Amino acid sequence: MSHYRLIVALPEPPDISAGTTLGDALLRELPPLLGEPDYAGGDADPAGRWWDWWMVGGRFENGFLCTDPDHPLVLPAEDGDPRMVTAAPVSLLDLDAQRDVRAREAADRWDRANGILRRRPETETLSAFVLRGRERAERACPGSTAAHVRTPEWRIAEAERSAALKAYHAQDAVRELREAGLTHFLGCAVDHYSAPREEFVEEARWSAVPGWALIDTGGAWHGMEHLSDAGDDEARRALREHLRHMNTLLDALPGDAYLVTVDLHA
Repeated sequence: MSHYRLIVALPEPPDISAGTTLGDALLRELPPLLGEPDYAGGDADPAGRWWDWWMVGGRFENGFLCTDPDHPLVLPAEDGDPRMVTAAPVSLLDLDAQRDVRAREAADRWDRANGILRRRPETETLSAFVLRGRERAERACPGSTAAHVRTPEWRIAEAERSAALKAYHAQDAVRELREAGLTHFLGCAVDHYSAPREEFVEEARWSAVPGWALIDTGGAWHGMEHLSDAGDDEARRALREHLRHMNTLLDALPGDAYLVTVDLHA
C-alpha cells in the first residue's frame, strides 16, 4: 500500500456559481483526468491506471501556502496551519514563501545533524552494517541472502539483517539524531545528511511544493517513474532535476489556473 501526492493544475477554478460546494465541484472536474475516485472492485486495479482510488487532499491536504485562506474558492485543510490549504487559485498562493520556509527548516536540520555527526566521526551508514551482515550470512550459509522467504537459509540472512539494523541504531550519533528528531523516515539518516549543505537546502526548497507528479492545465502528466532517496549520486541528481522541472512548470502557470492536491492510493 502506497500513497502518492499528485498536483492537478486546472485551467480555471471550478464553477460554484449554482451553489455547488467546492468539494463537489472538484469531484466533478477531476474524474476525466483520474477516473472515478473510489474503486471497490476485486484485487486488480482499474484498467488503464495503476492506482485503485484517489481523494482530494487526503494525507497531503496541507499542500499550498495561501495568502487568503478564507476566499470562497479555497479548499481548506482540516488540520494544521490554516494558511496551508488543499486547493486554491494560483493567484492566491505564495509558492516562493513556501519554498523559503522549507529551505530555512532544512538548513537548521542540516546544521544540527552535522554538528552531531562531526562529534561522532566513527559513525557508519546503515548500508555498511547491512553489507557486513550479508557477508556473515553468506559465510555461515552460502546462498542464504538469495534464499526463498521462510526457509531455514532465509532465516539466517534475516537474523543478520536484524542484527545489522540493531547495531546501526545503537550508535551514539544515531541515538542523538533520533532524540533530536532528526531521523530520516526513508532510510539512513547518516546518508541523508551527508550531502553538502547548499545541495541539501536547495533540494528541500524545490521539494516544498511539488509532489510525485503534476498534471498540467492541458492534461499532460509530468513525473518520474520512481523517486529514489537511496542516497546514490545518480538518483539524487535525477530527483533534483525532476524537482526543478516541476517548479518551473508551477511558476509558469497563469494566475487564473487552479491547483489541487490529490492523494493517489496504489
